[in-house]
Amino acid sequence: MAGIYYTIKKNRLKHSGLFGMELQEDGTLFLTNSYERHLYLMAIDSSMSDAQWGRLSFRADTTENMVIYVYALALNGDTFFGEKEPRDLMDTLRSEDISDEEKKRILKGAGAKRFVDKDDILLYDLKGQYLYICIDITGDGEGTLSNIRIDGHGDNFMDTFPAVYRERNGFLHRFLSIYSSIYNDFETEIDELPKLLDPDTAPVELLPVFGRWLGIDLSGDYLSEEMLRTFVREGYRLNRMKGTRACLERVLEIVLGEKPIILEQNTIMSYMEDGEISETLLESSSIYDVNILVKKRLTDTDRHQLLYLIRQFVPLRSRIHLIRLKDSGILDTDIYMDMNAVLSDEYVGVFDEDMEMDDDIVLED
Repeated sequence: MAGIYYTIKKNRLKHSGLFGMELQEDGTLFLTNSYERHLYLMAIDSSMSDAQWGRLSFRADTTENMVIYVYALALNGDTFFGEKEPRDLMDTLRSEDISDEEKKRILKGAGAKRFVDKDDILLYDLKGQYLYICIDITGDGEGTLSNIRIDGHGDNFMDTFPAVYRERNGFLHRFLSIYSSIYNDFETEIDELPKLLDPDTAPVELLPVFGRWLGIDLSGDYLSEEMLRTFVREGYRLNRMKGTRACLERVLEIVLGEKPIILEQNTIMSYMEDGEISETLLESSSIYDVNILVKKRLTDTDRHQLLYLIRQFVPLRSRIHLIRLKDSGILDTDIYMDMNAVLSDEYVGVFDEDMEMDDDIVLED
C-alpha cells in the first residue's frame, strides 16, 4: 500500500453519515451551532485483506470549548453480527434511527481505537480491508472541518532501512513518522502550488496581486470575488484590446452585469443633427469625451471606483462621463386604462435612494 493516499472530498462526504454538520460546495464541513456533531466517514476499501493503515490527518477550525473524538476501526468484512443476524456496518453508522451511544458501543465492541483532541493520528495498530473513521466534535460554537486525508502507508523512510530495522509500530517507526509527516505535508503543499496560480482556484486574497502582475489595479474591495476572477482570467485579452470600444464594453459588462450604451463624440453629433437628443443631455465639448449610459444605480463611491477602473483601459486623453438612465415605462397597443388610471406628471425633485417628489408632495416649514 506504499504511496496510496485517500483525499476525502465532496463525493465521499456526500455518502457519509453527517449529523450536526453541513457539506459545503468546496467539500468543507461546516460545524453548526449544536452541542454534538458526528461524522461517520464512508468506509474506505483497500481491496486487500489485512491491509495495514498509516496516518489520518485533517484540519479542524474549532472554538476553545470544542473537544474532538476520533474513532478508527479496520475490519476485513463490512458487516457485524447484530442481535439476530449480520448487519451492514456502514448502513448502521449512517442510520438516523440508531443513537450515537449505540453506534459507539458497536465500534468499541469491534475493537475501534479512540483518540482525543488530535488531528494527526498514526493508524499503525490497525489491520483490515475496510477502514471506518468516526469524528465526534462536542462543545458550543461553530467551526469547520476540512482537508481530511488518509495515508495507506504512513511512512516514507522505513523501506530505505535494512529489514531488521523495519519493525512496524516500533520505536524507530514512530520516530521516523515525525519526519515523514513533515515531508508528506510539504509534498502536498508543493503538489497544490499550481492551484495558487489558477484564477479559478486561487485564494481571493491573491487575485489583486495577479491583477497587478497584468498591469490592472483591482484594489479597493469594490469588485466581488467572481468579478476579480473574471478580470484575472481575461486580463491578457483586455490588455491587448486596451483603448478600444470593445475593451471598454467588456470591462463595464463585467462590473455592471449589463451591456452599456457608449456614445462617442461623432455618434452624439449625428444624433444632434437628427434632433433625437438635446445638447444639454450629454457632454460633447471635446472629441475625447465618451458618454456611458447605464441603467444600474450607482452610489457616489461606486461611481468613483468604477471610473478609476475603466480609466485604466481607455486612451490617455479620453474623458469619461457616467450617465444613469432614468427608469421609464412604455404603453403599447394592448394596454387598457380605465377611469381610475392616471399618468403622473414628471417629478420635480429626488430624495436619497431615488425617492421621488411629485406634485402631491408638500414640504412644510
